[in-house]
Amino acid sequence: MKPKLHVLVPFWGLAGGVIKVLDYAEHGHHGGFEVTLWATTPGTSDPLVTSLPVMERLLAAGVTYRPLDELSEIDLGEQDRLLFTEPAHAAIVDRMGAPAERLIHLVQGTRHATPTWNNGLHYRLLHRPFVRIAVSEQVRSAIAPHVHKALPLHLVPEGHDIDYFTLDRSAMNTGTPLRVLYSTWKSDLGDAVEKLCDPTEVVFTAMRSAQSWPSLRNYYRAADIFLAAPGPEEGFYLPGLEAMAAQCAVVMALVGGNEAYATPGHNMITASFDDATEHAAAISQLAGDTDLRAALLAAGLQTAQGRRLEHERNAALRILRSPLENYDEIDSQEVAL
Repeated sequence: MKPKLHVLVPFWGLAGGVIKVLDYAEHGHHGGFEVTLWATTPGTSDPLVTSLPVMERLLAAGVTYRPLDELSEIDLGEQDRLLFTEPAHAAIVDRMGAPAERLIHLVQGTRHATPTWNNGLHYRLLHRPFVRIAVSEQVRSAIAPHVHKALPLHLVPEGHDIDYFTLDRSAMNTGTPLRVLYSTWKSDLGDAVEKLCDPTEVVFTAMRSAQSWPSLRNYYRAADIFLAAPGPEEGFYLPGLEAMAAQCAVVMALVGGNEAYATPGHNMITASFDDATEHAAAISQLAGDTDLRAALLAAGLQTAQGRRLEHERNAALRILRSPLENYDEIDSQEVAL
């Protein structure tokens, strides 16, 4: 009989936290687990979510998803696991009555270590015993002083479906104006930066609503520069990496978790958080320096290619199969970051 993996989806949407738990569901399926997704509204699913490549693969593989409000006690066998990422789901997890070593808390943000965030819910959860996975060294370092020591805290460096976004441009666009892409999902920074830039150097395109992955990929591939607008604290921030894969030069503030892959002057240009003047200056610098942009594109693509999902999967499966073993230090050759 196959071991079971129950995955609690934080909500039904296209946020990075949702995509990452779906990735872990797929890891489990590849590792021989019988996987069940528990989601808030699977009966009225957002087509943007069900059209995600990872969801299409999961559904094609026969993975089921069920309403979260139907989740009650589950008899987790010795090899069975339950994975969750949303702290509010701890009450649901408590009803399982399962041994803590079979419960995996996937921590995706540095803000868990902030006692005042979300009325301290995330911070307090860290003090309870669960097997934990941090998605970046930045997240692990932030939460390590606060986590319950009875069970291990693992590091599994975050991967992504990089090949879906990758574009190997045969020639970099050297014409003017260059095309700048930004989103308004978390910030109005892009609108402010656009007002400061010379329209003969750059033209802007804004994404003002959630996009399907095919649409998002098309936006990246039609751009030369990605003006990132992450939140003030991020566990990883996938859009910056997606843009690197699609061969956009990235301008982005360093906000914690994205430092796992973002290196100023190597694969991106940085500016102070929410500072429109500095972001505009960085874009102008890129518009006037073809050699710099070419170097950023090459380094960004190399960075993205080192973050494929199979690297994450190898490490994740070792923990899902034997969560009490100490895998804090992941084999660098296997992960290949």
